Amino acid sequence: MRTPLTPLRPVVEDGYRFEALRYGPATGFVPEPIVLRITDTPQEAIRAIRIQLRANHLFGLTPRELTRALHWSDQGGWVQALAALHRGEPCGFTLMLRGGRHIEWHVRPLTYVSLGTHPRPGRLAPLPTAQKSP
Repeated sequence: MRTPLTPLRPVVEDGYRFEALRYGPATGFVPEPIVLRITDTPQEAIRAIRIQLRANHLFGLTPRELTRALHWSDQGGWVQALAALHRGEPCGFTLMLRGGRHIEWHVRPLTYVSLGTHPRPGRLAPLPTAQKSP
């Protein structure tokens, strides 16, 4: 027996669009997405950048860029980016990799429509809709 489908209610939510893009000669310096996602808080987005700076990209960096990456992620460079997000402004960070390639991280405040049935943590649940009986 089929169960009736519950219609989804659109919910307007605020979040932060986090993206990491790589540019290189192999793609004609056209941006190649590495990570595209929406985070709930600016802290989550900045944390994702800090983790990627420390873990994923250190092997392709020149010594100068390695110093910049570690300074930004560990010695407070990220604080200004977090403050910008709290003010509703976008922020970003760019590093030059070996061979002319570079990678950029961007975070932008965002308002979007979600069609989920389960609220994310810290969010209000969408109101239930009335169902017709067969």
